[in-house]
Amino acid sequence: MTHSQRPDPPRLTVVGSAGTSNGSQQRWAVLTDGTASLTIGGAMAGGFGVEATKSFLTNEVEGRWWFVLAFAAGLAFVALGLRLRGWSRRQMRVGIVVTAMDARRGLARAQQLDQQAETFSRNTCTVTLKTNIDLPGDGVWDRRQIDALADETLAAATMAERLTPDAVQINLIPTMPLHVAFWFGARLGYTHAREIVVHAIRQADGAPAYFPATSLRTIDSAREPLTIERLDALDDGDPTKVALALDLQGRGDQFFDQVMATCRQQGIGYLLRLRSTSPKLTEDRETFTGVVEQTCRAWREAPLPAGARTGQHAIFLSGPVAIAVVLGARLASPEHGRWTAFTFDAASNSYEPFPPPIAV
Repeated sequence: MTHSQRPDPPRLTVVGSAGTSNGSQQRWAVLTDGTASLTIGGAMAGGFGVEATKSFLTNEVEGRWWFVLAFAAGLAFVALGLRLRGWSRRQMRVGIVVTAMDARRGLARAQQLDQQAETFSRNTCTVTLKTNIDLPGDGVWDRRQIDALADETLAAATMAERLTPDAVQINLIPTMPLHVAFWFGARLGYTHAREIVVHAIRQADGAPAYFPATSLRTIDSAREPLTIERLDALDDGDPTKVALALDLQGRGDQFFDQVMATCRQQGIGYLLRLRSTSPKLTEDRETFTGVVEQTCRAWREAPLPAGARTGQHAIFLSGPVAIAVVLGARLASPEHGRWTAFTFDAASNSYEPFPPPIAV
């Protein structure tokens, strides 16, 4: 792609909502959302309240207290209906499906994941919005395209807040390469009025397709699923360049040897390693949030020289897309331009950076 060419813009659509066409579901909803209680209570309070008032004004004692009791029961039904309506509104869910499709990594698989994400959101959320782009097949990706995808996602979140003002959270379901996900998250940031929960696909057979993996917000977590290894100083590396390497699949030396080789090629001076002892993280929100929070703490507390803190940073990613998105939001959003994310490309047997280096 030349500099004069504009990347294809993302497309934002409202694709639907959870099905409620079944008659029994609609009848049940009338009961659970407070509509029935409000209707019955309003009729009782209005009718018997008038009769009770008349009995006091005319000084007619007979049946007065039955009217008062019925009026009170009507008010109780109204109070119950208001409570049910508030609870029902708080249960509303908004899903935002975000896809950056990379045909080089398997178009059929990418399309399958995209469709699974949309189906999951439509089955579980009140409203589903979707935005997506197709990444160029030559692998030369423009960062402006990912920035536009993130901006469109933020626009979708704003639209969702207007469509469902009582919803307590927004469900973000991303499908994209890891290094793109990190940059996407950095553009999103983590300071949002509404909680944005990032979902991950579950690998276990027979389980729900997706689960709420972690949140863009900072969350206190004592869980430490990772082992923090030594901070390595690389010979002849630039001391202002630092890399963070996350082995979330328990690959050990096989992972870090390739990372180290890439660091030497990139002239990186320091490398901080974090690893999981298991080939797969426990698929729950506590573990995924623990990975994010532990990684952020390790980065903040690493004994780096001052020049390294203000220099260029790199991150070598593995594991779930949801973690890459949230790490981008938490680590890179305050200093967007300093970070480069790497993910392993099996076709070239090397680590691929994003954003790509600028040709000179």
